[in-house]
Amino acid sequence: MQPVTCTISSIEKLNDFLYRIFLSPNKDVSYKAGQYVSVVMAEGDKRHFSIANAPVANEIELHIGATPENSYAMQVIDKMRSEGQVEVEIGNGDAYLREDTSRPIILMAGGTGFSYVKSLLEQIVRLKLENPVYLYWGVKEYAHFYFENEASEWAEKHSNIHFHPVIELPEAEWQGHQGYVHQAVLDEFTDLSDFDIYVVGRFEMAKIAREDFLKQGALVERIFGDAFAFI
Repeated sequence: MQPVTCTISSIEKLNDFLYRIFLSPNKDVSYKAGQYVSVVMAEGDKRHFSIANAPVANEIELHIGATPENSYAMQVIDKMRSEGQVEVEIGNGDAYLREDTSRPIILMAGGTGFSYVKSLLEQIVRLKLENPVYLYWGVKEYAHFYFENEASEWAEKHSNIHFHPVIELPEAEWQGHQGYVHQAVLDEFTDLSDFDIYVVGRFEMAKIAREDFLKQGALVERIFGDAFAFI
């Protein structure tokens, strides 16, 4: 964990509820793909957000879902806008990419949890890892796929990467996976014992997914997700 002051380089609104933010640290920092930052709001008040880029850039990218009703995130956005800088702790979390394995990889994200798997994917591509990678990204409705084109491009350019979008409440014309994102994984793979599985999303979703993955052969020590430290 590295405390650092960051200047707000940019805040871009990607849709009605999602902000893409770039932070510029005032000193060199290091982290692993899949780790998160903690934004220090006050003493004893730290708010956690996945880092959305691989650890090769001079800036830290965040994707923060925030609405006026979601004070946890919206207060962070307001602070960044009003003060132009924030105190953060960088390099938190144990659900970072395990780079030294040839096991196939499942990346499963719900909603804005895509920011977490984006960091992992960028690192996988950068290191030219050849592990088969299966990305499952679940959203409630199609409009919430804010980086679908980029995810599709990874799959098109890299033969080992496979993208499976999942919509919980699809329009009638949707031809892809529908329902819960973890169920799409279970439907595709009857035996999960060979996989490294990375999970990000709401705590209740992560808990159910882990339980069901274990029933289908997954190894508990090969399921990674920072949510598991809190449930």
